Amino acid sequence: MTASDVPQPGARPAADGVLDLRPPKESLRAELCRLGLEYSSTDAADVESWRDYQRGVLATFDDSGTSVKVTDVKTNLGRTLTLEELKAVTRIDTMTAAD
Repeated sequence: MTASDVPQPGARPAADGVLDLRPPKESLRAELCRLGLEYSSTDAADVESWRDYQRGVLATFDDSGTSVKVTDVKTNLGRTLTLEELKAVTRIDTMTAAD
């Protein structure tokens, strides 16, 4: 089995000819997508990072995958949020972009 054969978190088998690659609706990944972030990388320590380059936001998963630290990349100010806390966020303001 190669790395490409290992199912990714959130990827579900094809049903009725449709391969659904969206993250589960009740997940940190779905909330990050809703807020405009996109997957960036996973480092050697298996820390997954998501970014919104236009707003200057970096989100990194904790070791357990149950929370993410959302950080302004210009100021390095951030906050760690659980899924429930992230669901309540409607906008992320940074030094780069504020609505």
